[in-house]
Amino acid sequence: MKKVILSPATPHGEIRVPPSKSAAHRAILCAALSHGRSVVDYIDLSADILATLRGADALGASVRPHPGGVIIDGTHAFQPGQAEIHCGESGSTLRFLIPLALDGRRRRFTGRGRLLSRPQEEYARLFAEREIEFIQKEDYIELCGRLRPGLFKIRGDVSSQFISGLLFALPTLGGDSRIEITTRLESRSYIDL
Repeated sequence: MKKVILSPATPHGEIRVPPSKSAAHRAILCAALSHGRSVVDYIDLSADILATLRGADALGASVRPHPGGVIIDGTHAFQPGQAEIHCGESGSTLRFLIPLALDGRRRRFTGRGRLLSRPQEEYARLFAEREIEFIQKEDYIELCGRLRPGLFKIRGDVSSQFISGLLFALPTLGGDSRIEITTRLESRSYIDL
């Protein structure tokens, strides 16, 4: 048996704690929508985060790896990019990117697993009110139209991801918009984030 001696000491060093997946998705999209270059460090490149990085890149931001994170050259408003965006199994990626992709071009979102069977009624209803085509099939979601500023009435008791998606998109529209929550608000901390 080995003997170990522990002595009192003052700890020192550096600890790098990655942000939560929720914070990382948001940091990536904020960087992608900003002017100039951003470095997002210490993120865990999970499958969901990689899906958001691919989605931001597909919509026109420049994304490249960097030791411990990514470098993102933002676009302020997404530019013409790929027509198809693969979201893996990430509901956050899908719901955050859908309103950002409404630039008048036809876009298709694909994914794996049960992602595309997850409910999207809030977006379907919102977009129908704005004459934006929104088609949800078993293996893809397709949309075509341009999101315009205005009043957006949305439920707060479903998923905060719908509200967060609008919060990303509305400032890029070039006019004033307002989000009105029509029910009790759940998951407020994710919206505050």
